[in-house]
Amino acid sequence: MQSAKSQAELHAVLKNLLRDSMRLHAEGAPGSRLGQADGYVDGFVRALVEAGLSDHASILAVIRDTRREFAGPATRAVDSDSSTLAA
Repeated sequence: MQSAKSQAELHAVLKNLLRDSMRLHAEGAPGSRLGQADGYVDGFVRALVEAGLSDHASILAVIRDTRREFAGPATRAVDSDSSTLAA
């Protein structure tokens, strides 16, 4: 019987899925392929959260770090304005 993967290993899988999705978006891949890649990311994130293997804060940190690796640092901070947020 195989042992369960650690949270670090699962986050590494998520990083690879995110990199693939970001690469496809940057390359202008067909919509069907983009949808498939994004679906893999969404499904994996949902599985991690629903199984209690990771929390939202950890997943957001993985996404932030992967985006930074792929596209560089953010150019500025964005403050949310409650008057422009949708209800």
